[in-house]
Amino acid sequence: MLWTPREHRIGDITIVRVGEEYHLFTEQTPLDPGGGIAGRRTVGHAVSRDLLRWEELPAAFGCGPAGDFDAYSIYHMDVFLHRGTWYLFYTGLDRPGPGQQQAIGLATSRDGMRWEKHPANPVLRADPRCYEPSLPREATYQEKDFGRLWFRDPCVISAGPDGPFGMIVVARDVRQPPDVRGCLAWATSKDLVRWEAHPPLYSPGRFHTIETPSLFRHEGRHYLVFMTHPGWGVPVMATDPYQTAGDFYAVSERGWTGPYERPADEVVVAAHGTLRMGGARTVEGPGGERYLYGWLAMKPGPGDETGPLVHPLTVPPPRHVRFLGDGSMHVRYHEGIESFAESVPPAPAGMPEACGPRPEHWKMGNVVSGKNLGGRAWALWPGEQANVIFSARVRFERGERAGLLLRADAAASSGWRVVADRRFGRIEFGILGQETWIDARSWPPADAVDIKVVAHGPSVEVYADGRLMIHQVRYREVRGRLGYWIERAEAHFENPVLLRFREA
Repeated sequence: MLWTPREHRIGDITIVRVGEEYHLFTEQTPLDPGGGIAGRRTVGHAVSRDLLRWEELPAAFGCGPAGDFDAYSIYHMDVFLHRGTWYLFYTGLDRPGPGQQQAIGLATSRDGMRWEKHPANPVLRADPRCYEPSLPREATYQEKDFGRLWFRDPCVISAGPDGPFGMIVVARDVRQPPDVRGCLAWATSKDLVRWEAHPPLYSPGRFHTIETPSLFRHEGRHYLVFMTHPGWGVPVMATDPYQTAGDFYAVSERGWTGPYERPADEVVVAAHGTLRMGGARTVEGPGGERYLYGWLAMKPGPGDETGPLVHPLTVPPPRHVRFLGDGSMHVRYHEGIESFAESVPPAPAGMPEACGPRPEHWKMGNVVSGKNLGGRAWALWPGEQANVIFSARVRFERGERAGLLLRADAAASSGWRVVADRRFGRIEFGILGQETWIDARSWPPADAVDIKVVAHGPSVEVYADGRLMIHQVRYREVRGRLGYWIERAEAHFENPVLLRFREA
């Protein structure tokens, strides 16, 4: 369910729908870490009919020869189909370190398998009148970035069946202070080959760098989705106070050139501290619906224990995107992942095998009720589970905190805790036995909430009322018991459902 190529590490990905198929393209590097990336990156290719199961195909092409604009490396790309031709726009890096020039190249194909780089490459470079020519020392937070020209991660959109066409590119706006120059450059074209550069489409003056952007139109509005993180040095002051890294969005009501406004909740998918699901983009389904996809960073978090990672990034299943009447964009659960799982009869109901700290805190039946207004209480079901989809409706009678437990030990002293906190207005993912949480997401306090947790290996997805709240990784607890949790609350746990993932 977490896909990677067999012999490569992946980077940013893009997916395009072609008829009944979806084609995934990614920057990729051979697994052998000793060779570095210089001249070794290729554009990987895979195909799927459902966005869930991928078949790896031959690589599209690789870096150019010494002296070319893409001799050192290939970065993030975008694929656009027009009148039977596949246009793959990609980032080329000419050399490492200071003086590096990033520019946009083009490769074309008639069948998606055989590609030719365009003789006019690079088809777009940064206009020095608008964009910073090299990263200054005062804004360099990672030494490898000093002196480099930021101009990468293209995304192409069309105003109509035959154009004109627009392209956004990651750049740095010379009009902004050095620490917050992250912007999206803008260019237009009539033929997808000759591009005219313009001033930035989006320059919020909030971020050092904006990465992996996408631009799409839905129901009369235009949406920008982009990624950033505090590793660039600038604190990410998102609309959600618990989120410090990840994918955000802005909306235009006036066409593709904006202005783009920050919504009340700008977070698409984000994380507290370590960037987890990144490089998020959307792809249109056959019925006009949209799906969100991206990569999942598998790096261990604080307190985790694991050896070296063969695949630092994987591709998790996509999610549905729901658009509200005011233009807000929510990422939703995708039932398609249940095709990897099977129902476990009977679903958790009846008398738990263990509860604490005292049995009188719990009443059992078709609806399990817990009450401990002065402390914590837990109830665990018999048997251990590893990779599951576990959900229940949590209905508060009164009080502050209640939720689900997964991979817990018999004493509920270790394991995962997924809790709705009505006092602070958040959904938390944390570890039993620890007072702090690993990740949290703002949540409007309510009397009831449907909580769903998807646990697959180290991957942890948390949903509240169908909306994706948290995607994290956790390595230490690999299996354990399921159950319920209350803290200074009285709550009822209704309609439990358990699905177990089949062994690979």
